Amino acid sequence: MDAVKTGRLIVQIRKEKEMTQKDLGERLHVSVQAVSKWERGLNSPDIALLEPLAEALEITVSELLAGRRGEEPREELVRDSLRFGMEQLGPKIKRWRWLFALAALSLLTLVVCLGYVWLRDNTDLLPQRETTVAPVGVTDRERIMAAVLSEGKSGPYLYEAALADDLSAWTIRMEVWANGKLEESRHLLGAYAGEENLRDWSLLPREKAGASAQAGPRKQLLALSLTPEWAENPGDASLGYTLCFDGWTASDTIEHVPYMTSGWMISDLKEKTSVDSEEGVTLLVLSVDGQDGRYHRWGTTSPEGSAFLVFKLYCR
Repeated sequence: MDAVKTGRLIVQIRKEKEMTQKDLGERLHVSVQAVSKWERGLNSPDIALLEPLAEALEITVSELLAGRRGEEPREELVRDSLRFGMEQLGPKIKRWRWLFALAALSLLTLVVCLGYVWLRDNTDLLPQRETTVAPVGVTDRERIMAAVLSEGKSGPYLYEAALADDLSAWTIRMEVWANGKLEESRHLLGAYAGEENLRDWSLLPREKAGASAQAGPRKQLLALSLTPEWAENPGDASLGYTLCFDGWTASDTIEHVPYMTSGWMISDLKEKTSVDSEEGVTLLVLSVDGQDGRYHRWGTTSPEGSAFLVFKLYCR
């Protein structure tokens, strides 16, 4: 197709039919600017518009391709139209090819990411560089059943822990915080490198590596339930607990629990959290009677008069 010759033919016939560029554009659903470019030979009609354009001008497609009237269909015109079509479709095919490649790459990336997440959460094939703890959701039905079966215990509070590959030790402790300061820390359960009990966290050699002797799979369920014995006088209360974690179970009573006289307000871990090597991770907080007789919300800062019993997991 000679764009100049075709453009001259279009403008000639359009004027013979007393059509404006706007009229022709509206019939073909194209802009006036597109029609103007055709007529000036700056651009050629899209191959999909050849037949509608020929019908609008009441000529044949062969005449439109040849740029003159009376042109009979010939083999050269067929080849010309095919070549014209390929010239127009070529850039579109390339563009769609790149779009397809981009979509395929995006899909592959998504599959790889989903596969990584599945392997991380369901197998021990990938490295676990840090210990993480996440709450285990409990339905209302399960919570009611647990309350009936626990015989007065609070809980159980359930967490799933993913143990780091280089975990050498862990300990679960109850800390007493009052007026924003740590008053005491009591060991509840812990193990390292095969030792059955770790009563003094400070005695743990930091360089000692290796999982505990009874360590099972990387994913472990941590369960905690509490049995309070209230007392009117601060320090006379006791707190029974049952802990299960990493193949270990402990059931005991903490005597002389301060500040626990009439009740508590509970807050627990809400989302998946990494265990800090120094600060640990807070599993459960009991806001108990402080000096001001009120329950306070646990946070980065604690107001004067507040008192908390904080259950934490520490890992090294």
